[in-house]
Amino acid sequence: MKSILFTILTLCGSIYLANNPPQEVIKLIDLAGQLKYKLATNYWTDLGESEMPLLLIDDEQEFVFNTSVNDSSFIQNSNDYPSRPASFNKQFLATFPLLNSKPTIVVGTPENTGKTPEAWTATLMHEHFHQLQMNHPKYYVTQKALNLDKGDQTGMWMLNHPFPYENEQVNKQMKNIAFNLLSTDSMDVQFVLKKHQTEKAKLHQIIGDEHYKYLNLQLWQEGFARFVEMELTNEWIDHFDEIEQNQFSKIDIQELSKDQNQQLVVHLTKSSPKELKRVYFYALGAAEAKLISKTNPKWKEQYFDSLFTTDHLIKLQD
Repeated sequence: MKSILFTILTLCGSIYLANNPPQEVIKLIDLAGQLKYKLATNYWTDLGESEMPLLLIDDEQEFVFNTSVNDSSFIQNSNDYPSRPASFNKQFLATFPLLNSKPTIVVGTPENTGKTPEAWTATLMHEHFHQLQMNHPKYYVTQKALNLDKGDQTGMWMLNHPFPYENEQVNKQMKNIAFNLLSTDSMDVQFVLKKHQTEKAKLHQIIGDEHYKYLNLQLWQEGFARFVEMELTNEWIDHFDEIEQNQFSKIDIQELSKDQNQQLVVHLTKSSPKELKRVYFYALGAAEAKLISKTNPKWKEQYFDSLFTTDHLIKLQD
């Protein structure tokens, strides 16, 4: 009898664990919520006030966070996290319309995405910035008007656009842009900005209008998302004691910030568009965003004035 009871309790425990997200990941998502409400709101009001629906993909199940969901495929558990059998790759780390047709962060666990817990938490801020972008009322119609999709309705064109990554002249010119942007902290920023305008115009001449539109799309979308992720990591350090947390020390987050900056420099100096392909735009765009933030104090107010381009934010001071 004791053996049967033990077996039943073990099975019940297994079912309970299978229908619940990992506790350590719940704590990280709660921490990301704090970073959003306590830090992102002060950094950029619209970012802090934007909704943050999230679908967590575990090994066998996927769980809904930060929103209710009207979808019969999800089981409404006794906890607050509706679940269903995992349908997405557990290595996913992306944002796209999903839960209630709203931009949703779809993400695997830190272990499955190959990120440390602190880097994973910071990356949620990157993905949350994508939610702010996608929630803009003109996001999709403006994206369509770029005429870059060539009839592709899946959205994969954003990953597979035939940008001339292999072209040596393109690589050389993008490296010229990168090295100039990396001098933002050591040179007069107005000088760097003026040279950036010149070098970016040269790249436009080399690659033509269509590829230039794609370049600017990536700088505006992925570059600024990476930059904001880094900025909020710095805010996390500056306001560390205001956040309720026991997972990390302040030194952990300082090391994270150091790693973020080192990766940006390594991507721009040690690698190339030919090697990194689209990923190169993340670092290049973040470096451009850093320059813009130093030279255009109204950049947040103007960011959505022109979608999918950063050219309108590059302004010399009179």
